[in-house]
Amino acid sequence: MSTILMYLKVNCPVGCEYCFELPSNIKDYDIQKMIKTLRQIYTPNDSICLHGGEICTVPIIDLENILIKVREIINNEKITIAAQTSLYGYTEEHKKLFQKYNVSLGISVDGPPELNILRGPRNQNKNEIYQKELQKNILDMVGERGHFGGISILSKVNGTGENLESLIKWALDNKFQGRFNPMFIPSWNNQAKNLVLTPNELKIAWIRLAEETITNPFLQWNPIREFINNLLGTSNPSPCVVNRCDYITTTCKTIMGDGTLARCDRCFQDGYFSRGINKNFVRSEMLKITECKGCRYFEICGGGCPGEGIDGDYRHKSYFCEAYYGLYEYLEKHLRGLFPNIILAVDIPDYYNVCETTGNRLNPFAKMMSIGQQNFNQDLSKINKCPLECKDEHGDHYDINHYNINNETNQIEPLRTQNRPHGDHYDENFNDYNN
Repeated sequence: MSTILMYLKVNCPVGCEYCFELPSNIKDYDIQKMIKTLRQIYTPNDSICLHGGEICTVPIIDLENILIKVREIINNEKITIAAQTSLYGYTEEHKKLFQKYNVSLGISVDGPPELNILRGPRNQNKNEIYQKELQKNILDMVGERGHFGGISILSKVNGTGENLESLIKWALDNKFQGRFNPMFIPSWNNQAKNLVLTPNELKIAWIRLAEETITNPFLQWNPIREFINNLLGTSNPSPCVVNRCDYITTTCKTIMGDGTLARCDRCFQDGYFSRGINKNFVRSEMLKITECKGCRYFEICGGGCPGEGIDGDYRHKSYFCEAYYGLYEYLEKHLRGLFPNIILAVDIPDYYNVCETTGNRLNPFAKMMSIGQQNFNQDLSKINKCPLECKDEHGDHYDINHYNINNETNQIEPLRTQNRPHGDHYDENFNDYNN
Protein backbone atom coordinates (compact mmCIF):
# COMPACT_ATOMS: atom_id res chain seq x y z
CA MET A 1 0.00 0.00 0.00
CA SER A 2 1.31 3.43 -0.94
CA THR A 3 0.19 7.02 -0.62
CA ILE A 4 0.12 8.65 -4.04
CA LEU A 5 0.47 12.43 -3.97
CA MET A 6 -0.78 14.28 -7.03
CA TYR A 7 1.44 17.30 -6.88
CA LEU A 8 -0.42 20.17 -8.49
CA LYS A 9 2.54 22.53 -8.42
CA VAL A 10 0.64 25.78 -8.83
CA ASN A 11 1.99 29.10 -7.64
CA CYS A 12 0.91 28.96 -3.99
CA PRO A 13 -0.14 32.32 -2.51
CA VAL A 14 -0.44 30.99 1.04
CA GLY A 15 3.18 31.79 1.90
CA CYS A 16 3.76 29.56 4.95
CA GLU A 17 6.96 30.53 6.74
CA TYR A 18 8.28 26.98 6.81
CA CYS A 19 7.27 25.89 3.31
CA PHE A 20 9.83 23.47 1.92
CA GLU A 21 9.04 24.11 -1.74
CA LEU A 22 11.60 26.06 -3.73
CA PRO A 23 9.87 28.61 -6.00
CA SER A 24 11.98 27.26 -8.87
CA ASN A 25 10.21 23.91 -8.50
CA ILE A 26 6.84 25.39 -9.42
CA LYS A 27 5.71 24.29 -12.87
CA ASP A 28 2.45 24.20 -14.78
CA TYR A 29 0.52 20.97 -14.42
CA ASP A 30 -0.52 18.74 -17.29
CA ILE A 31 -3.65 16.83 -16.29
CA GLN A 32 -3.34 14.30 -19.12
CA LYS A 33 0.22 13.36 -18.22
CA MET A 34 -0.54 13.15 -14.48
CA ILE A 35 -3.54 10.89 -15.04
CA LYS A 36 -1.56 8.68 -17.45
CA THR A 37 1.05 8.08 -14.73
CA LEU A 38 -1.65 7.45 -12.13
CA ARG A 39 -3.20 4.75 -14.34
CA GLN A 40 0.17 3.04 -14.60
CA ILE A 41 0.96 2.89 -10.87
CA TYR A 42 -2.40 2.76 -9.06
CA THR A 43 -3.44 -0.36 -7.15
CA PRO A 44 -6.69 -0.78 -5.16
CA ASN A 45 -4.76 -0.62 -1.88
CA ASP A 46 -3.28 2.81 -2.62
CA SER A 47 -4.63 6.09 -1.26
CA ILE A 48 -4.67 9.14 -3.55
CA CYS A 49 -4.18 12.65 -2.23
CA LEU A 50 -4.35 15.94 -4.14
CA HIS A 51 -1.47 17.97 -2.79
CA GLY A 52 0.80 20.99 -3.17
CA GLY A 53 0.96 23.93 -3.30
CA GLU A 54 -2.69 24.91 -2.58
CA ILE A 55 -5.35 22.89 -4.38
CA CYS A 56 -8.05 25.52 -3.85
CA THR A 57 -6.13 27.86 -6.17
CA VAL A 58 -6.53 25.39 -9.06
CA PRO A 59 -9.31 26.60 -11.41
CA ILE A 60 -12.56 24.80 -10.58
CA ILE A 61 -12.90 23.43 -14.11
CA ASP A 62 -9.45 21.81 -13.89
CA LEU A 63 -10.06 20.53 -10.38
CA GLU A 64 -13.30 18.84 -11.44
CA ASN A 65 -11.62 17.37 -14.51
CA ILE A 66 -8.92 15.83 -12.31
CA LEU A 67 -11.48 14.44 -9.85
CA ILE A 68 -13.56 12.89 -12.65
CA LYS A 69 -10.54 11.07 -14.05
CA VAL A 70 -9.28 9.96 -10.62
CA ARG A 71 -12.76 8.62 -9.83
CA GLU A 72 -12.71 6.61 -13.06
CA ILE A 73 -9.40 5.03 -12.09
CA ILE A 74 -10.48 4.18 -8.55
CA ASN A 75 -13.80 2.81 -9.88
CA ASN A 76 -15.30 2.62 -6.41
CA GLU A 77 -17.53 5.42 -5.14
CA LYS A 78 -17.06 4.36 -1.50
CA ILE A 79 -13.31 5.00 -1.57
CA THR A 80 -12.53 8.60 -0.72
CA ILE A 81 -10.05 10.81 -2.48
CA ALA A 82 -7.91 12.74 -0.02
CA ALA A 83 -6.92 16.37 -0.43
CA GLN A 84 -4.63 18.49 1.73
CA THR A 85 -5.45 22.18 1.93
CA SER A 86 -5.01 25.29 4.03
CA LEU A 87 -8.48 26.33 2.80
CA TYR A 88 -6.96 29.41 1.20
CA GLY A 89 -9.37 30.40 -1.55
CA TYR A 90 -11.97 27.84 -0.39
CA THR A 91 -15.50 28.65 -1.59
CA GLU A 92 -18.98 27.13 -1.70
CA GLU A 93 -18.09 25.84 -5.17
CA HIS A 94 -15.24 23.83 -3.69
CA LYS A 95 -17.49 22.51 -0.96
CA LYS A 96 -20.05 21.21 -3.48
CA LEU A 97 -17.32 19.78 -5.71
CA PHE A 98 -15.66 17.87 -2.88
CA GLN A 99 -19.00 16.50 -1.70
CA LYS A 100 -19.92 15.40 -5.22
CA TYR A 101 -16.71 13.40 -5.73
CA ASN A 102 -16.35 12.10 -2.16
CA VAL A 103 -13.22 14.06 -1.31
CA SER A 104 -11.95 13.97 2.26
CA LEU A 105 -10.26 17.23 3.20
CA GLY A 106 -7.26 17.36 5.49
CA ILE A 107 -6.89 20.88 6.85
CA SER A 108 -3.41 22.26 7.39
CA VAL A 109 -3.70 24.47 10.47
CA ASP A 110 -1.51 24.96 13.53
CA GLY A 111 -4.15 26.07 16.01
CA PRO A 112 -6.14 29.24 16.70
CA PRO A 113 -5.18 32.42 14.79
CA GLU A 114 -2.56 33.54 17.31
CA LEU A 115 -0.77 30.16 16.97
CA ASN A 116 -1.31 29.75 13.22
CA ILE A 117 0.76 32.81 12.31
CA LEU A 118 3.41 30.83 10.41
CA ARG A 119 0.76 29.87 7.87
CA GLY A 120 -0.86 32.22 5.40
CA PRO A 121 0.23 35.37 3.55
CA ARG A 122 3.21 37.21 5.03
CA ASN A 123 1.39 40.53 4.74
CA GLN A 124 -0.13 41.19 8.19
CA ASN A 125 -3.49 42.55 6.99
CA LYS A 126 -3.93 39.72 4.48
CA ASN A 127 -2.91 37.19 7.11
CA GLU A 128 -5.55 38.43 9.58
CA ILE A 129 -8.25 38.14 6.88
CA TYR A 130 -7.05 34.66 6.02
CA GLN A 131 -7.05 33.53 9.67
CA LYS A 132 -10.65 34.71 10.22
CA GLU A 133 -11.83 33.00 7.04
CA LEU A 134 -10.00 29.79 7.94
CA GLN A 135 -11.47 29.56 11.43
CA LYS A 136 -14.96 30.27 10.08
CA ASN A 137 -14.63 27.43 7.55
CA ILE A 138 -13.40 25.08 10.28
CA LEU A 139 -16.39 25.94 12.49
CA ASP A 140 -18.72 25.25 9.55
CA MET A 141 -17.11 21.85 8.99
CA VAL A 142 -17.38 20.94 12.66
CA GLY A 143 -21.03 21.96 12.60
CA GLU A 144 -21.71 19.72 9.60
CA ARG A 145 -19.60 16.67 10.48
CA GLY A 146 -19.06 16.94 14.22
CA HIS A 147 -15.28 17.08 13.73
CA PHE A 148 -12.59 17.98 11.23
CA GLY A 149 -9.41 16.22 10.19
CA GLY A 150 -6.07 17.79 9.58
CA ILE A 151 -2.39 18.24 10.22
CA SER A 152 -0.92 20.60 12.80
CA ILE A 153 2.78 21.40 12.68
CA LEU A 154 4.45 21.68 16.08
CA SER A 155 6.97 24.50 16.34
CA LYS A 156 8.36 26.98 18.85
CA VAL A 157 5.17 29.01 18.27
CA ASN A 158 2.62 26.39 19.40
CA GLY A 159 4.57 23.47 20.85
CA THR A 160 5.74 24.57 24.31
CA GLY A 161 4.36 25.79 27.63
CA GLU A 162 1.10 27.74 27.69
CA ASN A 163 0.95 27.87 23.91
CA LEU A 164 0.88 24.06 23.76
CA GLU A 165 -1.98 24.06 26.27
CA SER A 166 -3.83 26.59 24.10
CA LEU A 167 -3.31 24.34 21.08
CA ILE A 168 -4.71 21.34 22.97
CA LYS A 169 -7.74 23.30 24.16
CA TRP A 170 -8.38 24.55 20.61
CA ALA A 171 -8.04 20.99 19.22
CA LEU A 172 -10.49 19.60 21.79
CA ASP A 173 -12.99 22.45 21.36
CA ASN A 174 -12.95 22.12 17.57
CA LYS A 175 -13.12 18.29 17.57
CA PHE A 176 -9.78 18.07 15.75
CA GLN A 177 -8.88 14.57 14.54
CA GLY A 178 -5.50 14.23 12.89
CA ARG A 179 -1.79 14.42 13.41
CA PHE A 180 0.73 16.61 15.15
CA ASN A 181 3.91 16.57 13.09
CA PRO A 182 7.19 18.22 14.04
CA MET A 183 8.13 21.14 11.84
CA PHE A 184 10.27 19.94 8.95
CA ILE A 185 12.78 22.44 7.65
CA PRO A 186 14.78 21.53 4.55
CA SER A 187 18.54 21.92 4.68
CA TRP A 188 18.51 25.04 2.47
CA ASN A 189 16.08 27.05 4.64
CA ASN A 190 18.31 28.60 7.31
CA GLN A 191 15.89 31.42 8.15
CA ALA A 192 13.26 29.17 9.75
CA LYS A 193 15.58 26.79 11.63
CA ASN A 194 15.15 28.75 14.87
CA LEU A 195 11.44 27.84 14.80
CA VAL A 196 12.07 24.08 15.03
CA LEU A 197 11.45 22.37 18.38
CA THR A 198 14.40 20.70 20.04
CA PRO A 199 14.08 16.90 20.31
CA ASN A 200 13.40 17.27 24.04
CA GLU A 201 10.72 19.91 23.46
CA LEU A 202 9.01 17.66 20.91
CA LYS A 203 9.17 14.74 23.34
CA ILE A 204 7.46 16.82 26.04
CA ALA A 205 4.81 18.02 23.55
CA TRP A 206 4.05 14.51 22.26
CA ILE A 207 3.80 13.06 25.77
CA ARG A 208 1.43 15.86 26.76
CA LEU A 209 -0.71 15.07 23.70
CA ALA A 210 -0.53 11.38 24.62
CA GLU A 211 -1.91 12.15 28.09
CA GLU A 212 -5.03 13.58 26.46
CA THR A 213 -5.29 10.82 23.86
CA ILE A 214 -5.12 7.78 26.15
CA THR A 215 -7.83 9.18 28.43
CA ASN A 216 -10.21 9.83 25.54
CA PRO A 217 -11.04 6.84 23.30
CA PHE A 218 -12.65 9.12 20.73
CA LEU A 219 -9.49 11.11 20.05
CA GLN A 220 -7.65 10.00 16.93
CA TRP A 221 -4.46 11.96 17.49
CA ASN A 222 -1.33 10.80 15.72
CA PRO A 223 1.41 9.76 16.00
CA ILE A 224 0.11 8.66 19.42
CA ARG A 225 -2.48 6.18 18.13
CA GLU A 226 -0.07 4.93 15.49
CA PHE A 227 2.71 4.35 18.04
CA ILE A 228 0.31 2.40 20.27
CA ASN A 229 -0.57 0.16 17.31
CA ASN A 230 3.12 -0.25 16.53
CA LEU A 231 3.81 -1.47 20.06
CA LEU A 232 0.87 -3.86 19.89
CA GLY A 233 1.94 -5.06 16.46
CA THR A 234 -1.56 -4.74 15.01
CA SER A 235 -0.37 -3.32 11.68
CA ASN A 236 2.74 -2.43 9.74
CA PRO A 237 4.64 0.34 11.54
CA SER A 238 3.20 3.74 10.75
CA PRO A 239 3.41 6.53 9.87
CA CYS A 240 5.88 6.23 6.99
CA VAL A 241 8.62 7.98 9.00
CA VAL A 242 9.07 4.86 11.16
CA ASN A 243 8.63 2.32 8.37
CA ARG A 244 12.26 2.19 7.19
CA CYS A 245 11.93 4.57 4.29
CA ASP A 246 14.97 4.27 2.03
CA TYR A 247 14.97 7.88 0.71
CA ILE A 248 15.19 6.83 -2.95
CA THR A 249 12.23 4.43 -3.16
CA THR A 250 9.94 6.01 -0.60
CA THR A 251 6.60 4.62 0.58
CA CYS A 252 5.05 7.83 -0.70
CA LYS A 253 4.86 8.18 -4.49
CA THR A 254 4.60 11.68 -5.93
CA ILE A 255 3.19 12.43 -9.37
CA MET A 256 4.64 15.76 -10.43
CA GLY A 257 2.75 18.27 -12.55
CA ASP A 258 4.50 17.08 -15.71
CA GLY A 259 3.59 13.44 -15.02
CA THR A 260 7.02 12.46 -13.71
CA LEU A 261 6.96 9.89 -10.91
CA ALA A 262 9.01 11.17 -7.98
CA ARG A 263 9.76 10.20 -4.40
CA CYS A 264 8.36 11.73 -1.18
CA ASP A 265 8.36 15.53 -1.28
CA ARG A 266 10.43 15.67 1.90
CA CYS A 267 13.28 14.29 -0.18
CA PHE A 268 13.23 17.15 -2.67
CA GLN A 269 15.40 19.33 -0.42
CA ASP A 270 18.61 18.32 -2.21
CA GLY A 271 17.12 18.99 -5.63
CA TYR A 272 16.62 15.31 -6.50
CA PHE A 273 13.20 14.05 -7.55
CA SER A 274 13.65 10.74 -9.37
CA ARG A 275 12.33 7.64 -7.65
CA GLY A 276 13.97 4.22 -7.46
CA ILE A 277 12.11 1.05 -8.41
CA ASN A 278 12.99 -1.50 -5.72
CA LYS A 279 13.00 -0.65 -2.04
CA ASN A 280 16.18 -1.37 -0.13
CA PHE A 281 17.03 -1.39 3.55
CA VAL A 282 20.62 -0.16 3.36
CA ARG A 283 20.02 2.87 5.59
CA SER A 284 18.09 1.02 8.30
CA GLU A 285 20.48 -1.94 8.33
CA MET A 286 23.41 0.45 8.66
CA LEU A 287 21.72 2.34 11.50
CA LYS A 288 20.93 -0.94 13.22
CA ILE A 289 24.63 -1.59 13.79
CA THR A 290 25.73 2.04 14.30
CA GLU A 291 23.69 4.97 15.66
CA CYS A 292 20.65 2.86 16.59
CA LYS A 293 22.55 -0.18 17.87
CA GLY A 294 20.80 -1.73 20.87
CA CYS A 295 17.84 0.69 20.77
CA ARG A 296 14.78 -0.88 22.36
CA TYR A 297 12.42 0.60 19.78
CA PHE A 298 14.44 0.19 16.59
CA GLU A 299 12.17 -2.59 15.29
CA ILE A 300 9.22 -0.19 15.22
CA CYS A 301 11.16 2.97 14.39
CA GLY A 302 13.92 2.10 11.93
CA GLY A 303 15.80 5.32 12.62
CA GLY A 304 12.95 7.67 11.67
CA CYS A 305 12.49 9.79 8.56
CA PRO A 306 15.65 10.10 6.42
CA GLY A 307 14.52 13.61 5.48
CA GLU A 308 14.99 14.51 9.15
CA GLY A 309 18.50 13.06 9.26
CA ILE A 310 20.91 14.80 11.62
CA ASP A 311 22.71 17.70 9.90
CA GLY A 312 20.46 17.23 6.87
CA ASP A 313 22.15 13.93 6.02
CA TYR A 314 19.62 11.17 5.24
CA ARG A 315 22.14 8.50 6.22
CA HIS A 316 21.85 9.53 9.87
CA LYS A 317 18.96 8.74 12.20
CA SER A 318 16.27 11.35 12.68
CA TYR A 319 17.14 14.57 14.46
CA PHE A 320 14.00 13.91 16.57
CA CYS A 321 15.22 10.52 17.84
CA GLU A 322 14.81 11.55 21.49
CA ALA A 323 11.14 12.41 20.87
CA TYR A 324 10.41 9.12 19.08
CA TYR A 325 12.06 7.16 21.88
CA GLY A 326 10.38 9.20 24.61
CA LEU A 327 6.88 8.73 23.21
CA TYR A 328 7.38 4.98 22.71
CA GLU A 329 8.75 4.65 26.23
CA TYR A 330 5.83 6.56 27.75
CA LEU A 331 3.24 4.49 25.86
CA GLU A 332 4.96 1.19 26.63
CA LYS A 333 4.93 1.94 30.37
CA HIS A 334 1.26 2.83 30.14
CA LEU A 335 0.37 -0.40 28.30
CA ARG A 336 2.38 -2.55 30.70
CA GLY A 337 0.77 -0.79 33.63
CA LEU A 338 -2.64 -1.85 32.32
CA PHE A 339 -1.55 -5.34 31.15
CA PRO A 340 1.57 -6.44 33.07
CA ASN A 341 1.98 -9.69 31.13
CA ILE A 342 1.28 -8.35 27.66
CA ILE A 343 3.64 -9.31 24.82
CA LEU A 344 4.57 -6.31 22.70
CA ALA A 345 6.35 -6.06 19.36
CA VAL A 346 9.53 -4.96 21.14
CA ASP A 347 9.63 -8.31 22.98
CA ILE A 348 10.08 -10.24 19.72
CA PRO A 349 13.65 -10.44 18.31
CA ASP A 350 14.13 -9.13 14.77
CA TYR A 351 10.42 -8.31 14.68
CA TYR A 352 10.36 -6.10 11.57
CA ASN A 353 12.53 -8.27 9.32
CA VAL A 354 10.63 -11.48 10.05
CA CYS A 355 7.29 -9.74 9.50
CA GLU A 356 8.57 -8.23 6.25
CA THR A 357 9.74 -11.66 5.06
CA THR A 358 6.70 -13.70 6.08
CA GLY A 359 4.02 -11.04 5.70
CA ASN A 360 2.65 -12.05 9.12
CA ARG A 361 2.46 -10.19 12.38
CA LEU A 362 4.24 -12.18 15.08
CA ASN A 363 2.68 -10.60 18.12
CA PRO A 364 0.08 -12.94 19.71
CA PHE A 365 -2.10 -9.96 20.58
CA ALA A 366 -2.05 -8.78 16.96
CA LYS A 367 -2.74 -12.31 15.76
CA MET A 368 -5.80 -12.64 17.96
CA MET A 369 -7.00 -9.20 16.90
CA SER A 370 -6.66 -10.14 13.23
CA ILE A 371 -8.42 -13.48 13.58
CA GLY A 372 -11.10 -11.95 15.74
CA GLN A 373 -11.78 -9.24 13.16
CA GLN A 374 -12.10 -11.79 10.36
CA ASN A 375 -14.64 -13.85 12.28
CA PHE A 376 -16.44 -11.07 14.12
CA ASN A 377 -19.18 -10.31 11.61
CA GLN A 378 -20.15 -13.92 10.96
CA ASP A 379 -20.05 -14.82 14.65
CA LEU A 380 -21.83 -11.72 15.95
CA SER A 381 -25.30 -13.10 15.30
CA LYS A 382 -24.46 -16.28 17.22
CA ILE A 383 -23.05 -14.39 20.17
CA ASN A 384 -25.93 -11.95 20.42
CA LYS A 385 -28.69 -14.54 20.10
CA CYS A 386 -29.60 -16.67 23.08
CA PRO A 387 -31.60 -19.73 21.98
CA LEU A 388 -33.80 -21.67 24.40
CA GLU A 389 -31.17 -24.35 24.88
CA CYS A 390 -28.94 -21.69 26.45
CA LYS A 391 -30.97 -21.82 29.69
CA ASP A 392 -30.07 -24.01 32.60
CA GLU A 393 -32.62 -25.57 34.93
CA HIS A 394 -32.75 -22.36 36.96
CA GLY A 395 -33.72 -20.34 33.89
CA ASP A 396 -30.36 -18.57 33.82
CA HIS A 397 -28.84 -17.81 30.42
CA TYR A 398 -25.40 -18.94 29.46
CA ASP A 399 -23.39 -18.68 26.26
CA ILE A 400 -22.66 -21.89 24.36
CA ASN A 401 -20.41 -20.05 21.93
CA HIS A 402 -17.13 -19.84 23.79
CA TYR A 403 -14.15 -19.57 21.51
CA ASN A 404 -10.65 -20.93 21.37
CA ILE A 405 -7.89 -20.12 18.86
CA ASN A 406 -6.50 -23.21 17.16
CA ASN A 407 -2.78 -22.50 16.75
CA GLU A 408 -2.42 -24.88 13.81
CA THR A 409 -5.32 -23.58 11.70
CA ASN A 410 -5.48 -20.00 13.06
CA GLN A 411 -9.24 -20.47 13.32
CA ILE A 412 -11.56 -19.62 16.19
CA GLU A 413 -13.35 -22.74 17.41
CA PRO A 414 -16.00 -23.36 20.09
CA LEU A 415 -14.62 -24.90 23.25
CA ARG A 416 -16.00 -28.26 24.32
CA THR A 417 -18.33 -27.91 27.27
CA GLN A 418 -19.81 -30.30 29.76
CA ASN A 419 -22.95 -29.79 31.79
CA ARG A 420 -22.89 -29.98 35.56
CA PRO A 421 -25.83 -31.56 37.44
CA HIS A 422 -27.69 -28.28 37.72
CA GLY A 423 -27.29 -27.42 34.03
CA ASP A 424 -24.37 -25.00 34.28
CA HIS A 425 -21.34 -25.67 32.13
CA TYR A 426 -17.63 -25.33 32.39
CA ASP A 427 -14.79 -25.38 29.88
CA GLU A 428 -13.15 -28.76 29.72
CA ASN A 429 -10.13 -27.68 27.75
CA PHE A 430 -9.54 -23.99 28.47
CA ASN A 431 -6.17 -23.13 27.00
CA ASP A 432 -3.98 -20.07 27.11
CA TYR A 433 -2.97 -18.70 23.71
CA ASN A 434 0.35 -20.25 22.85
CA ASN A 435 2.44 -18.55 20.23
